[in-house]
Amino acid sequence: MLVIGCAAIPTALFFTRPIAVKVSLPAAVKGEVTVGWKNDFSLSERGGQPAGWKLAKKPGTKPAIFLVETDPEKNAPFLRMTADKASASLVTSVDGVDLAKTPVVRWRWRANTLPEGADGRTKGKDDQAIGIYIGEGSALNNRSMSYRWDTETPKGAEGDSAYGLGGIKVKWHTLRNKTDAADGRWYVEERNVAEDFKKAWGHYPEKIYLSVSCNSQYTQSSASADLDWVEFISITPE
Repeated sequence: MLVIGCAAIPTALFFTRPIAVKVSLPAAVKGEVTVGWKNDFSLSERGGQPAGWKLAKKPGTKPAIFLVETDPEKNAPFLRMTADKASASLVTSVDGVDLAKTPVVRWRWRANTLPEGADGRTKGKDDQAIGIYIGEGSALNNRSMSYRWDTETPKGAEGDSAYGLGGIKVKWHTLRNKTDAADGRWYVEERNVAEDFKKAWGHYPEKIYLSVSCNSQYTQSSASADLDWVEFISITPE
């Protein structure tokens, strides 16, 4: 077992084969974007856990809930996560992604309820309504990048967390916080995870996993957020 985003993740989950829309395109030319992998939950049953993902729980803590819901405006699926004094992650392997060709992770998310008083800079308040993790490794030697929607943590803040006697390391970035959650807007994010990973850990990862977390156990509060889709793409042309 290992811990990512305050949740215990069995090593076997890194090799769960995802059910997702995988697009194989030729190398991007100017003005085009190559999509190496995408999951928009369209192959998942509404009202159930998303296909191709596994729930990773934290021992002794009530698990957060992840369900595929329907957007009434678009009649399209999205992933909703909720935590009531709870914590968990969904994990999938990302097969076939070559970060040399598609180094950018892009996703669309929104926060509904932020864990009260949470702050990623303080270990005892380290809850997030949603965190996106991309990493590599095994139960005893794991490295990941985390992109978070925090509550009190300033946007642009970053830091390091370690679990499992220091063998499990997370480099986190706060992209959004409470100032972005009041109106319930969707936001699209882009991060060059290959460059972020190299800057943090000194190399480009080869075989990677993707994890989505929702946590409120430290603050003993509630959290809720939505993920519309996530994909790996080539660098967006200017």
